[in-house]
Amino acid sequence: MRCARLFAFFAALLFFTAPVAAEPRGLDVARVEALSALPVLRGEAVTAEALAGKAVVVAFWASWCPPCHPEFDNLKQAQQTYGDDVAIVAVNIFEEFGRFKGTARRDGFLARKDPPFHVVAEGEQVAALFEDVARIPTVFIFAPDGSAVLHFVHAEGSSKTHASYEEIAAALDAALGKPPGES
Repeated sequence: MRCARLFAFFAALLFFTAPVAAEPRGLDVARVEALSALPVLRGEAVTAEALAGKAVVVAFWASWCPPCHPEFDNLKQAQQTYGDDVAIVAVNIFEEFGRFKGTARRDGFLARKDPPFHVVAEGEQVAALFEDVARIPTVFIFAPDGSAVLHFVHAEGSSKTHASYEEIAAALDAALGKPPGES
């Protein structure tokens, strides 16, 4: 009998403390403020004004990450295609993973890629605010109203390693209320 009561107690504890699955969080004030607080590597500072009224892409990356290289090219193409309708924020994270220390590799990557968008460092500080980013590349796309449109994560062992330009463009078209391929 005592064992049954103990089991019921722990079952109730699990029931009342189990996490509730929620809708993906949008680009809210807390996320914008956190991005704004990160040190700028390239481009202008991230501000609420710079993101207002635009579709926003937030991409987590590192220079040593092979899938991040083509994804960065796709983000650059999206910025060039969508212009002022989109704001892209590339968040550097996990840069000193493994044997990679310092900023030389990251700085060389940015010099080669020459991104025409916001690039910020020290992304580990905001990872928990973005569904606890644990893998890269990870990309979020938000509509101008802040609602979530796309969340791509490179899954371990997956043959799909990064968001394609077509996926990014389709999500941006959806975020901006444009028919697919109109941009």
